[in-house]
Amino acid sequence: MRVAVTGGSGGIGAATVRHLAGQGHDVLFTYCRGRESAEALQDATGARARHYDQGDPASLAALAALLREEPFDALVNNAARPSPRRLLLKTDPEAFIAYQAEALRGVLTLSSALASQLKARGAPGAIVTVLSSVTLGMPPAKQAAYVSAKYALLGLTRAMAVELVRHGVRVNAVAPSMTATAFNADLPERFVEELAATLPMERLATPAEVAGVIAFLLSPAASYITGVNLPVAGGQAC
Repeated sequence: MRVAVTGGSGGIGAATVRHLAGQGHDVLFTYCRGRESAEALQDATGARARHYDQGDPASLAALAALLREEPFDALVNNAARPSPRRLLLKTDPEAFIAYQAEALRGVLTLSSALASQLKARGAPGAIVTVLSSVTLGMPPAKQAAYVSAKYALLGLTRAMAVELVRHGVRVNAVAPSMTATAFNADLPERFVEELAATLPMERLATPAEVAGVIAFLLSPAASYITGVNLPVAGGQAC
């Protein structure tokens, strides 16, 4: 299987690259800022690294063209830009809308490119988008932009699942609870401890645990699963 993983140089993305490459798949992964870590991951796994900036229209168009022209079988939408923690009443509406637009534009453009290429080949395929456990219940405060973007991507996931299934393309999402990655490194330690204590398993997820679920959803073992948002959340449910 030939797989593209966006945001693959660290955290869940890097764990997914390691998992898929370890299974013998041909993996292309993208990075935005972490060039050194991307090169190290490339050397360690044999996967191929490619620079990609989700907020740059030219970069997005170039990656979409690659997915449209080359015979990829699967896509993991993991690239995401951090959103600052900010009270809703102090949130700038234009910045809020721009954050949603960037997230949706990236996933829609790349997923459509892959699906078009699979349809042209008459080949089955799979797409997995990495969401968050904020889509499973009441979200935390000060993250309106992030939460709204994840819910918008959940709606897009389900819409794509309905439309693309006729072309043999399965579309799913995973909803990890807070994961021990650099993405969350700026959060107060006390906040992280209190959040972990609310989960039945009383700990954060590891990137490898999320990667295993992503690999399952891409695999033939999940051939009758589409349109789901699968919690990887230590017992937290919808």
